[in-house]
Amino acid sequence: MRGIYFSVKNDTEGFRLPVNPEVVNVKNAADGETFKIAKLGSVNVPKDVELKEFDLEGFFPAQEYHFLETDYKEPSFYTEKLEKWMNDKEPVRYIYVDGSFVINELVTIETFDYDERFGTADVNYTMAMKKFVPFGPKKLKVAKPKPAATPAAAKKPAAVKKKTPEPQNKKTVPQTYSLVKGDSLWKVAQKYTGNGNNYPELAKLNNIQPSQYRKLAIGLKLKIPPSWAKK
Repeated sequence: MRGIYFSVKNDTEGFRLPVNPEVVNVKNAADGETFKIAKLGSVNVPKDVELKEFDLEGFFPAQEYHFLETDYKEPSFYTEKLEKWMNDKEPVRYIYVDGSFVINELVTIETFDYDERFGTADVNYTMAMKKFVPFGPKKLKVAKPKPAATPAAAKKPAAVKKKTPEPQNKKTVPQTYSLVKGDSLWKVAQKYTGNGNNYPELAKLNNIQPSQYRKLAIGLKLKIPPSWAKK
């Protein structure tokens, strides 16, 4: 069944029109702009469509009629609610169903006029509405810039552990050799260097004079030249 409903605050408050109006309309308009161009004439530049508009004209009955669409209420019930919604700047849900087209829009009541005629208590009214588009300030989120990637060449080089150079003049402790029975300087030189003729170097390091070559005591500790120890 055809019906027109008004409600506010998410349908927690509202009503149905007790009498359907004779005309239900929708007004669409575009905000085109006209220009004149040489040798072409007038042209129209289309722009955004304007907000839809709606008009209603009817009456609120002051008594029971057989054609009422809903339970009877005094005309003041409707007029007071509509005036209150206008004064409170309340967006109103306007619904028209079961006709050749459907209306379900959030609107603002732009004008609402009413009067009594013909000596009856019925209240005649006219009202104009315009589509309401919710709006409001939005909280901006400031995005923190991500730190720029460090180029490979600019990255801090890893710490390199420096090796402590060995002292250049490190003193090498010479090896020693204890003489056994039958040993001689020549034999010791032969043992370490493979050439017995190197014995003078051994004698010099140990301060042994040629006259002592044949008198070396068994168990005598001889210092071995460092160069021999490496061979």
